[in-house]
Parts: sequence; C-alpha cells; structure tokens
Amino acid sequence: MRCSNCGWENPDHNTRCEKCGSALSGGRVNNPQQPQTAPQPNFNKTVNEASVFPDMPANIPNVPTVGGQSCPKCGYPLRPNQTKCPNCGWGQPAAPTIPEPKPKPNTGTSNPFAGTVNPYTQVASANKCTLTPIKQDAEDEAPQPLVFKGEKNDLNRANLDADNMTITSKVQAQLTCENGKWYIQDTSAQQTTFVRAAEKTALKDGDIILMGNRQFIFKAQ
Repeated sequence: MRCSNCGWENPDHNTRCEKCGSALSGGRVNNPQQPQTAPQPNFNKTVNEASVFPDMPANIPNVPTVGGQSCPKCGYPLRPNQTKCPNCGWGQPAAPTIPEPKPKPNTGTSNPFAGTVNPYTQVASANKCTLTPIKQDAEDEAPQPLVFKGEKNDLNRANLDADNMTITSKVQAQLTCENGKWYIQDTSAQQTTFVRAAEKTALKDGDIILMGNRQFIFKAQ
C-alpha cells in the first residue's frame, strides 16, 4: 500500500507508513486484540524539508541576502531572520567586539595637591606665630625664628633648643591661640617659664619669654 504523504510502498497489513508514520487508508490489522500505539519518531530517517519549512520556498539559488529564502553559497533553505547558514556556515560577520578599557593600577598613594591650583584662592594660614631665640654670647650666628601653627602647641626641648638641658624634654609650656589671641602657660616641673605664666597670659608682639635659661621674642603673624 502506497503512502499518500511520502509515496513509500508499505505492506498491505500496515496501518501507518513505515517511513513517515502517516496513517494509511485501507490498512488491515492482523491482531485486533493488540492495542495500537502511537509511532515513535525516528530521527535517523530523512524528513521532508517542506514539512519543516512549510512557508519557505526550497532551494532557491543566488539569493543575495541571508534570512528569508536560501543560502547564497550552498542554496540551503533558511528560516526568516536567520543570519547564518546551518549547512555551510556562511553568514553575516559578527559585530566586532570592543575591548573594555583596563583600569589603571592602584599604586596605593594619591596626591591631592598634584594639580595646579589657583594662587589667588589660597587663604593665608591662621593661628601662626614665631618664637625667635635671642643670640647668646657663645653663639656665632643669630638663631632662626621658630614657627608654630594651630590652636595648641606643646613646647619642649626638642622644638625649642635641642641641646639646652635647662628646658624639659617633656612639656615646658603650652602655647595656645584663642579668638585670635596667643597665650602661654607654664607646665614644667621646675616652673622655669616666664612671663610668669602660672595662668594663661595674653602675649603681644615684643614680649620676651624665658624658658630655662633661653629667652625668646614673641611675635604673632
């Protein structure tokens, strides 16, 4: 019995086509007691391409574009919007991949002052004063002024006169700035800071301060 779907010649007792599985009209059943089961698809057999792509004309050569009819290289039928031929691999080139920029290595250091700044926008540093040591007889040159900044400075041997053992290495006195005025207060164990600074004392330019055996001229800036 010939299949009306694919034309395959089947034995007369078959009820379905051996090739495509379609129902055969007029087929006989040898064993009516045996229940009929749905045929299992056989993926090893060749299928009709027209049944896979029913809305597409098959094997149209020399089609200028991919995605609608046939591959221009091998003539294989293509689905709508298909950009690559599954038979020969022909297709539109893939879009170029733009590499992502590599992050700059982190050196762990940053300098916020590396760029050029506007000098006219800089504000003069507030709370600044100098203590200028008075030249002693044993000294060849006059000492340079000592600059102190901020609201509070602890004065000691290290930042006043490193080799002077009459100034304590701890805190000889505290130099503070409050509301634009400078004050000094003795904190040494031997009480060797003068102007007599048992309490906070306002300082003015030209005041001489004795710490240990070293005198300093005060000047606010």
